Amino acid sequence: MNKSFCNTCRKLAPATRATRDGKVYLLKQCPTCGETETLVSADAARHFAKRDLDPGLETHGCAIHCTECRTHRRPTYAFVDVTNRCNLNCPMCADSVGGHGFVYEPPIGYLNKIFKHLAGFDPLPTIALFGGEPTVRPDLLEVIALARSYGFPVRVLTNGIRLADRDYCRALAKSGAHLLVSYDGCKPSTYAQLRSNEKVLEKKHKAVENLSSLQRGRVSYVTCLAWGLNHNDLPEMLDFYHRQRHILKGVYLMPLVQTWDSKEFDYAPERMTTEDVERLLAACFPEHDVQFIALGLASHFWTVAKYLGKDPFPYRGAHPNCESFYLLISNGEKYVPIDHFLTKPFHEVAGAMLKLEERLTAREKRWEKSLFGRMLGAVRLRNFTLRQIGRAQILSLLFRHGRIGRVFKGKGIGKVGHALMTGLELAVGRESRAVRARHLNAHEFLPVTILPLEDNPIIETERLERCPSVHVYIDPSTDEARYVPVCSWRMHNKQILSDLAAHFAATAPDAAVPEPAAVAAGSERPA
Repeated sequence: MNKSFCNTCRKLAPATRATRDGKVYLLKQCPTCGETETLVSADAARHFAKRDLDPGLETHGCAIHCTECRTHRRPTYAFVDVTNRCNLNCPMCADSVGGHGFVYEPPIGYLNKIFKHLAGFDPLPTIALFGGEPTVRPDLLEVIALARSYGFPVRVLTNGIRLADRDYCRALAKSGAHLLVSYDGCKPSTYAQLRSNEKVLEKKHKAVENLSSLQRGRVSYVTCLAWGLNHNDLPEMLDFYHRQRHILKGVYLMPLVQTWDSKEFDYAPERMTTEDVERLLAACFPEHDVQFIALGLASHFWTVAKYLGKDPFPYRGAHPNCESFYLLISNGEKYVPIDHFLTKPFHEVAGAMLKLEERLTAREKRWEKSLFGRMLGAVRLRNFTLRQIGRAQILSLLFRHGRIGRVFKGKGIGKVGHALMTGLELAVGRESRAVRARHLNAHEFLPVTILPLEDNPIIETERLERCPSVHVYIDPSTDEARYVPVCSWRMHNKQILSDLAAHFAATAPDAAVPEPAAVAAGSERPA
C-alpha cells in the first residue's frame, strides 16, 4: 500500500492519486485528520504517460524508517556527504545545512570505508560527492582520486564559486570527476532571491568562463526554476547551454519547492511541478510535440547499452514519476528536439526500444542454458554473437524510426556524399567531433533531466522503496553501511551527521589510508 504524510498531523497515511481539472493530486486518508491532498502534477496526461511505460520493479512495502531500514535496494547512484560547510548561505537550501549548528567533515579514512563497501557491488554505482559544498574541503582532489582508484564514476555537486579560481577549476576538471554546477540564469535578481546574494553571479560567470576554456570536460549544469522569478528564462538558458556544448554532458532542471521554514525565509511562489518544467521546455520548441519519458526507463536499457559499448544511466528502477528525461541535439547553431530526427514521437520509440531490450535480455538468458548457446560459449563466441545480433537489431530499430535524411547535410546526391564521407573519415580514424561538424546536422547530444519535488507532502513510500539514488553513510555503532533515499535524506541528515561528527571528535584522527596504494599520487592541490 502506498503511503504519504498527512498534511495536518504529519503521520503516514494511505495515499492514492486523483485527477481533477487535468491535474494530479496525492490524496492522504488519515484516520485521525481525514482526507488531505497535495498537488503532484500540473499535467495529468504527461504524468500518467510515463507510468504507462514503467517496466516495474519488485517492492515489499516501506515505512520510511530509513535509519533503521535493512532492506532498501542496492544503490546505483550513491551520494557521499564529504562536508556540511558551505561558502554560501542560501535560504532555500534543500538540505538546510546552514542551520545544522555543527561541522561535519569526515576524515578520508571514513570515506574510504564507504568506497570499499560500495566497491563490492557489480555494477559499480556512480559516486556523487555532496555537501554542503564539497570544494571547501582542502583535500577534495585526494577524495576524488581515492574514489576513482576503486573504479567508480565520480561526480561532484558544486555551487561553482571556487571554480572562479582558474587554477583550481583546471585541477578539479583534470581530476576526471563529472562536475554538476548550479547555475540559475544570468539575472542578478534571481540570485538575490534564491541565494540572498546577487553578487554571487559574478563568480558564477567567472567559473563559467574558466570551464568554457577547457578543451575537454565533463560538466553538467543544475538550474533551479521558480514561477515569477526565472521561469521565462529557458530560451536564454538553452543558448547558454549551447555555447558550452563542447564540455556539456547534461542539464538538470529543478522545480523550486518550499523545504524551508517560512518564518526564516519569507518567500512562497506558486508550486511548480515536474510537468510544469516539461511544458516550459516544450514551449521553447512549438513546432514539436516534446514528450518526456521517465529517467528510470531511460536507465533501463542495460543490454542495449552493453551491446553499443556505452555506460547505461545509473537510475534503473526509479519510479516513473520521479525524474523525467528528454534529449536535445545540437545542429551546430542551436539545440533541436530529438523528435526532429524521428518518424515517431520520442516516447513511442522509447517504448519500442524497451520491448527490444526485453527480447535481447531474454535471449541472453536462453543462450546460457540452450545447447546452441553452450556450444558457442565453449568456443568463446557466445558474447560476440549476441553482441553482433543485438547491434543489428538496435540499428534496424533506429533506421526504422529515424529520419536519416535529416541527419546528413546537403541535398540530393550531396547528402549521399556526406553520408559516404562520414563513414570513410571515421574508418580512417578522423576525430569524430570534427567529422560530425563537417557532414552531419546532428552534433552533440544534450540529456535533459528534470528533478522531482522533494518536500515532505509529496513523499511516497512507493517512490522511496524504488529509489536507486541514496545517501550512504557508515553507522559508527555497528560499522554497517546504511542507505537513505535522496528524497527522505532531509528528514534525517541533521541527526545522522551530528552523530557522526561527535564520533569523529571522540576518536583519534585516522592514519593515512593504506589502500588503495598511492591514493593521492599525481593529484594536484590548489594553493
